[in-house]
Amino acid sequence: MLVIGAAVIEFWPTDELPYPFAAGPIQPGEPLTVEWRMLPAGAYPRPTLTGEVAAHALAEGEPITESDLQRPVTVPEGWWALALEVPARLAPGTAIRLVLSGDDTAVPGVVVSSDDPDRFSVSGPTALVAVPAEDAWRVAAAVAGGGIVVLVAP
Repeated sequence: MLVIGAAVIEFWPTDELPYPFAAGPIQPGEPLTVEWRMLPAGAYPRPTLTGEVAAHALAEGEPITESDLQRPVTVPEGWWALALEVPARLAPGTAIRLVLSGDDTAVPGVVVSSDDPDRFSVSGPTALVAVPAEDAWRVAAAVAGGGIVVLVAP
């Protein structure tokens, strides 16, 4: 009887649903490449993938959950974007201020995407930051000369 009970439990049909997994490595801000795998219903809350991009790096085969997703952030109309080192990993959409050495103003910016350095890197996290077009040349010159400080609101 015990064997029959174990067989019933083992082979009892369970409801399965397709769940999203990363089909390959995905970098922050990139569109998702999804591989669907069948798992028991309720394994974890299935995310809505419509129009979403990766919020952080995902490894191949990693399950995709709601916390792995974000709405895409684009460069505002009339702004330019450049890559620069930032004090910490910043979420896309984060508002920042860029203080340029030798200048009395702070330039507004918004993080479009960011990336963590690999563990062998000597630099910190980097971000693609959008700035108003009229300030882009000053920001680029400050980045090239190493005279920029990134301010982040708490």
